[in-house]
Amino acid sequence: MNYKILPLSIAFASAVLTSLVSCSDSEIQSSDIPELTQSIFIVPESYYGEPYNNKGYKPSDKFYVNINEKIRICGVYAINGEYIPTEQAMPYYSFHKWKIDNDEAGASSVYSSFDKAGIHNITFETIDLFGDTLQTNAKIYVNTPTSIVLQSPANNYNQVDGDNENGLELTWSISGIDPWETPYCTFFASYNKSNIWNSSLGNMDCMGSVNLLGDLNAEVTEKGDTINHSMESSTIYWGVRAVIKNEKGVSEQAYSEVFSFSTKLKNDGSSIIEIPVVSLFNPFPERSKLTGAILSAAGDTLSVISENKSTTNITKTLNPQSNIKIVICDAIRTEYGCDSITTNLAPNTKTVTDTLFLRDNVKPNMTPVNTDLPTTAPIKFIILDNGSGVNVSKILATIDADTVLSLYENNSVSITNTCQNECNLVLNAEDYARNKTPAVYWRIKVNGSETKIFGPYTKPEDNI
Repeated sequence: MNYKILPLSIAFASAVLTSLVSCSDSEIQSSDIPELTQSIFIVPESYYGEPYNNKGYKPSDKFYVNINEKIRICGVYAINGEYIPTEQAMPYYSFHKWKIDNDEAGASSVYSSFDKAGIHNITFETIDLFGDTLQTNAKIYVNTPTSIVLQSPANNYNQVDGDNENGLELTWSISGIDPWETPYCTFFASYNKSNIWNSSLGNMDCMGSVNLLGDLNAEVTEKGDTINHSMESSTIYWGVRAVIKNEKGVSEQAYSEVFSFSTKLKNDGSSIIEIPVVSLFNPFPERSKLTGAILSAAGDTLSVISENKSTTNITKTLNPQSNIKIVICDAIRTEYGCDSITTNLAPNTKTVTDTLFLRDNVKPNMTPVNTDLPTTAPIKFIILDNGSGVNVSKILATIDADTVLSLYENNSVSITNTCQNECNLVLNAEDYARNKTPAVYWRIKVNGSETKIFGPYTKPEDNI
C-alpha cells in the first residue's frame, strides 16, 4: 500500500500558508495534515456498493479469478486509515488511471474479464493536486479450469476378474493445474451409484493411479439378499475429486464423471443381457404390449421378446457373440413405433445395454362426427390418438377467436355452438407426448335450425 500526504483542499492549503506568516513553525502539527492511501479491491461485476463494507473482500496485491469471470477492479482511497467513498475522495487528487497489461482506463473502477489463463499485471496510479504520484500494483492470477478424465477401465467395462488376485489398476488424467496451485485428489468407489461421493477410499497423488486389491464381488445386495454370481455380476462405481489450493490457501474443487465396471459371472461361459426399455410420456405403460426380437449378426432370431408393459427391463441368457441386434416395438400403442440397438456379448458377462426409448412422434388427428347438425346441438369432433393419449387439459375450442365451452369424453369433444351466421372454428389439442393437432380451422355456416361444418382449411383467415 502506497501513501502520500495531501491537503484536504486548496482552501485548506491556503489557510495553512496564511498561518505560516503569523505563526511560528512549532505551531504547525503534523497530525493536522491528512494522510491519503489507496488500495486495490476486486469484487464480482454484480456487486453493488463500496467493497470495504463487505468483510468478504480485502485489499491485496494478488487476486485469483476464473476464465471469463466478470469482475470489477476497484481503486479505493482512505484518509488517515479510514476508507472513504469514491465521491468523497475527489478533492484529494487531480487525476487517476488504471493500467491492465497494456491497456489504460481513466476511472476509479473498471470492469473486466479474462478469456485466457495466466498472470495479468494491474497498476492503479493517482496524481495529487501538486503533481506527485501514488502507484499501487497487483497481479491477477486467472485460473485454468481443472478437468479430471477417467481413463481405465473404460466406462461400463464388464470383464473384470472379481477374485482380483493381482489387483485392478484404475487410472485418470488431470489438467488445468496452474503453477500457483497445489492439488490433492481423493478416490471414491461404491456399489451404490447414488452414494459414491460419500464413499471415500483415501487421498492420493493427483497424477497417479490406484490399485484395488481384494475380492470385488459383493456378497449381498443393499436389501441383504445373497447374490448369485452365476447370474449377477457386481458393479462398482468410481470417481475422483480434486481439491486445488492457491498460494493464499483458497481452494476449489473439481469432480470427474462417474465410471463403472462390472465383474465376470461365475458360470459356464454364457452371457446375460439386460435391456432397459422406457415408453416416454406414456401415462399408462401397463396398457401396452412390447414385442420384438434379438437377432444375430447373420439375421437369425436368437430370442423373441414379449412383455405386457412398455416400461420394463428385459433379461435374456444367450451364447457369447458379436453384433447382435435388439428390436423392440409397442404392439398396442402403435404411434410409439420401434427402437433398436446393436451390442456385443462376451463370455461370462452380464451386459446392460443403453436404454431403448419408445417415442410417440405422431400428432393426434381429428374429424367432425357430423357435418350437418341441428343448430341447437353441440358440435362434435372425434380426436384420434393411438399413442400417449389426448391430454384433456390442452383442449381448447374457439369460435371467431372467442373461447367456447368444450367437453371431452370417450375420444369425442363436444363444443357449444355459439355461431349466429358464419364463423371460423379452431380446435386445438395435443397428446401427452406434446404432439399438437394440425394447424387447421373449420368453417361454420348457420341457416336457421341447420348448421353445416366445412373444412378443414390449412391457412387461417386474418380474423381467426
